[in-house]
Amino acid sequence: MLAYGVIQLGSTIVSAVALVAIALNFFSLKKTNFFNECVEEMQATGSLTADSVRFCTGG
Repeated sequence: MLAYGVIQLGSTIVSAVALVAIALNFFSLKKTNFFNECVEEMQATGSLTADSVRFCTGG
């Protein structure tokens, strides 16, 4: 019984870590999409690509 409990607890922890990793990947994709929209908007105002990237990264 003790071994079963340890195995179940271990698999639950592995599942939780996997879900956190998936959530972080989705956040990264959303952040990338926001960056691309920012650069496109800056270029639409007539800024150069390098200036647009610098502005969108906070530089």
